[in-house]
Amino acid sequence: MSSISKIANIRTAPEVSMGNIKLRQAFPTSITGQIGPFILLHHFNENIEPGDDRFYVAPHPHRGFSPVTFIYDGAVEHNDSLGNQEVIHANEVQWISAGRGLIHSEKIDREFANKGGKYQGIQLWINTPAKNKMDPPYYLPVRSHQITMINKPGMEFRLISGTCKGQKGPVRSEYLTAMVNLSKGFKGHFEFIEKNHSAIYILEGKIRLNETELVESNQLVELVSANHSLYTECLVDAKLLLISGEAINEPMVTHGPFVMNHQTEILQAMKDYQDGKMGFLYG
Repeated sequence: MSSISKIANIRTAPEVSMGNIKLRQAFPTSITGQIGPFILLHHFNENIEPGDDRFYVAPHPHRGFSPVTFIYDGAVEHNDSLGNQEVIHANEVQWISAGRGLIHSEKIDREFANKGGKYQGIQLWINTPAKNKMDPPYYLPVRSHQITMINKPGMEFRLISGTCKGQKGPVRSEYLTAMVNLSKGFKGHFEFIEKNHSAIYILEGKIRLNETELVESNQLVELVSANHSLYTECLVDAKLLLISGEAINEPMVTHGPFVMNHQTEILQAMKDYQDGKMGFLYG
């Protein structure tokens, strides 16, 4: 087993507003920038009253990265300029590789909104290397039966991408992402690959790390880059997102929904969007 990992920092994600929707933004913040290839993490968590369908993100473009949505509770409807229309339910994921560009929208699933309930998930932005930024875009719905399960007593470990304990997630990516549910009383290790930048976000619950650090809902734990193992005890039933990946050592310029390497590429992305080269999506 690798050595016990050192914790670089633990921070509570500040609350931000996106239109009429309140979110937690774990990073980037004034203190925490990107973590390896991961450039943004939004956590949404609302109790939806029956008939409340205000959770709606209007059609907007992306280029140069992967916006990935992990649904822990509830259901979201996705539409895009490639012609995809899908509903992603609890314990499922939608993985978008924006490549050279597409337009998409997201809204709460109508059937779920009609009955109401807990609506919780994470949107994670993952950078794309320069050589692949202009690849054709694609949309991948990852259904519950497709997810690689690595379970043990007190833990449901859903491996979405990357490799863990010799198994691979269903998404073709070298970066590790995993949705984890822990039951009170669980004790065990999470192991991360050498050279990776790694973090854990706690959506809900309370855990103790390395027998000393208490971490609870809405907190991000960033680990020191090294071959490392993190000892975890669950004090209150918890839901986590694990992320781990090697940094992309290239220039990065962001502007709204575009993530490129140089400012001129951002300007070109804006022009291509205005010229309809990313397709069309209305309503």
